[in-house]
Amino acid sequence: MDCYVPTQCGNQSLSLMTSSRSITGHAFWQKGFNASAFYEVLAEKVAARKMTWSALGRETGVTSSTLSRMAQGRGPDAATLAVLSAWAGINPADFVLTPLPRSRTEPLAAICSLLRSDPNLEPEAAQALQTIVQIAYERFKQQYV
Repeated sequence: MDCYVPTQCGNQSLSLMTSSRSITGHAFWQKGFNASAFYEVLAEKVAARKMTWSALGRETGVTSSTLSRMAQGRGPDAATLAVLSAWAGINPADFVLTPLPRSRTEPLAAICSLLRSDPNLEPEAAQALQTIVQIAYERFKQQYV
């Protein structure tokens, strides 16, 4: 089975999609994103869960026409990519070919993102916690710089 292969090039992280093809045998790249490889991994997740594409659509809210276009190698829009990635536990960045080193996630940005996406917090509560964490982080970060 064709798959994507993440590799390391020295200290630079580089995701290479090798032999990823659509039904027609061609890899589909859009702005450095390997749409066909993403679809293939998504298809593996659907098969592993013994689901139909229709069931995936119902569960995620993604229309069958969008899933059909993806099967033909066309990439999804950003919202669809986010929903399908979250459902499948796939990192879409793994399907982007870039010669640039991937920057590591800034800790404060990661914390704030987690707070904003926590379904147990109201938006105002997440914002308040984010403010508290930012102030504390900046205070302690300056001590050690």
